[in-house]
Amino acid sequence: MAYDAFYWRDELHRYKEDYKKWCESGRKIIKRYRDERKDATNIDIRFNILWSNIKTLKPAVYSKAPNVEVSRRFKDQNDVGRVASMILERTIDYELRQYGDFHSALSNSVEDRLLPGRGVAWIRYEPKIETQEQPEITDDVENEADEVASGEAYGMAGEVEPFEVVADERTPVDYVFWEDFAHLPARTWEEVTWVARRVFMSKDEGVERFGDIFENVPLTYSREKDPQNDDNNQNVVPEDKKAVVWEIWCKSSKKVYWIANAYDELLDERDDPLELENFFPCPKPLFSTVTTDSLIPVPDFRLYQDQADEIDEISGRIAHLTKALKVMGVYAADEPSLARLMKEGQDAVLIPVENWPAFMEKGGLGQAIQLVPLADIIATLQQLYAARESCKQIIYETTGLSDILRGASVANETATAQGIKAQFASLRLNDMKDDVARFAREILRMKAEIICSRYQPDIILQVSGIANTPDGQNPELVAAAIAMLKNEPIRNYNIDIETDSMVEIDQQKEKADRIEFLGASSSFLEKAVQAAQVAPDILPVVTQMLLFGIRGFKVGRELEGVFENFQQQAVEKVQMAQQQPPKPNPEELKLQAEQQKMQAEMQLEQQKAQAEALKAQQEAEMTKEELALEQQKAMLDAQTKLEIERIKAENAIKLKAMEKSNDAVEFDVDGSQQPSALVQAALDNSNQQTAQILAQFAQMMQESNNQQTAALSSLIQQITKPKAVVRDANGKIVGVQ
Repeated sequence: MAYDAFYWRDELHRYKEDYKKWCESGRKIIKRYRDERKDATNIDIRFNILWSNIKTLKPAVYSKAPNVEVSRRFKDQNDVGRVASMILERTIDYELRQYGDFHSALSNSVEDRLLPGRGVAWIRYEPKIETQEQPEITDDVENEADEVASGEAYGMAGEVEPFEVVADERTPVDYVFWEDFAHLPARTWEEVTWVARRVFMSKDEGVERFGDIFENVPLTYSREKDPQNDDNNQNVVPEDKKAVVWEIWCKSSKKVYWIANAYDELLDERDDPLELENFFPCPKPLFSTVTTDSLIPVPDFRLYQDQADEIDEISGRIAHLTKALKVMGVYAADEPSLARLMKEGQDAVLIPVENWPAFMEKGGLGQAIQLVPLADIIATLQQLYAARESCKQIIYETTGLSDILRGASVANETATAQGIKAQFASLRLNDMKDDVARFAREILRMKAEIICSRYQPDIILQVSGIANTPDGQNPELVAAAIAMLKNEPIRNYNIDIETDSMVEIDQQKEKADRIEFLGASSSFLEKAVQAAQVAPDILPVVTQMLLFGIRGFKVGRELEGVFENFQQQAVEKVQMAQQQPPKPNPEELKLQAEQQKMQAEMQLEQQKAQAEALKAQQEAEMTKEELALEQQKAMLDAQTKLEIERIKAENAIKLKAMEKSNDAVEFDVDGSQQPSALVQAALDNSNQQTAQILAQFAQMMQESNNQQTAALSSLIQQITKPKAVVRDANGKIVGVQ
């Protein structure tokens, strides 16, 4: 499809035909609101109920710019998301407070919503570009190759070329006059595929924006003309004439087109310049009453226009009757003093009568004056006033304005009755207030999208002033937060943008929220400290509960990082305290010392009993060993004696045998008798055996003595050795062993 100037001109003409009656009705409503009359000398009395209702409804729906609220989508512990939300919120808040375009656009849009029935705002991206000079290239270059490269880049040494930098960035919100907006005629807003707004540009403004092509654009608008009338007016000053330019955003082609009335070419065509999520640079307009078959709004005044006309008619009658409600009458001509009474009469003034007796004979003052009766006029006025009040109540019921909303109530009404009235009045207005809040929220979200996608990181940091906060002292955390803002999917998952109340009556809400937050946190901290002193292990749970409560308060988000650091430090202290031995209280120490003393005494008595038992056992064993040694010694003595006696017996037998034998003796050279060699050998053998037996006996006696000595030494060592002191885990003496 060719989206040329002719196509868009036809689309705009179709819109104009569909919305012609609505535009005419809107102009009439605005004239009535402004109380503009064709004849300035017209003395018809009106009761401007429309002006009264608008001045009552508008502050109830919108009276101040909202405070933007950027928060994590989920209230969990996410430091990067929390800091990113804080940076974005402070940046948006700076623009809302520094520039008044947002509040002005919202206020005018709400007023258009209440009068003709449609309010529109438009958002733009406006960077401030500055030209700076390149650093000067001199001839003092150490590297000749660099000098050649510099010469190629800049022409010659010493020449500089300026370059453009973004010095500042803004996202202005423009108010769009209700007749300067157009869109595809559709049943619902979701079916709209293009939106457009009309701007009026002078020749110089058009050439600066579109170039030389604007020189051929006809100037078809002047302030003396109706903007809806495209006819050329040659009777105006040339400087007052401007061109009518339409800026059209087409969602189907994802492009923006600029055309001018009475010009057959496109002034400009560009791809999506803002790359917004919903493409359109404007939120869904504020509509009054619309149905699902048409987006042509029905102004609220149309719904009670007949009652308003009736009130005007009754007010006119009341005015005429009020003028007739004055003292008039006739008096007797022969008493001129009566005329002086009506003209000159003041408080405590008496006028003389010349012939008093004759005056009294005629009936006095009552018979001399006849006044026009006013009772019927007064009764009529009372009925007219009652009828007007009845019409006003019908209008209040139609528009949702109750007496409590307008500040009027009956003196004998209870607080419950007034509360019920206020509740039902707010129910009627909640739909309108929610729509205004939705309108503001969508504008802020588009502003946030442009800030995140277009703004330079250094400008965001400078405008937000995040460096002056505790979280801003962590460069890595701030860098991660900026990266999240620049990443669209992560940003959408982690950040939510809302608005608070925009009604003037809630101006003290933030102060009340701060007081409520301090009261709730102080009470909780007081109880938490007491619980932590009794059971230190519960401190992590207590701090987590505190953070859970803080995240529910908007005013507490600035302190959330401080409390998170406090939580981390508290948990670390608890862990360190758990690693160290606990410090018991004095009562526990005293009780523990008494228990240890009693335990030490019991262990000492037990050790003494064990030592005495061991000593007795060792003495018994020593005695047993001594008896065993004595028995062994006796047995050895007996065995030795028996062996000696046996040897002696054997030797005696052998000697007797030898004596009987001739070989028993022999004689030496001297003739002396000597034992024979056989006998001598037997004696030597017997002596040798006896010596061996004695040696074995001596060895056995030595071994027995050694064993007895070792046993006695061991027993003496065990009895006389020093006692070892027994201590517990804390170093306290609990016994000996």
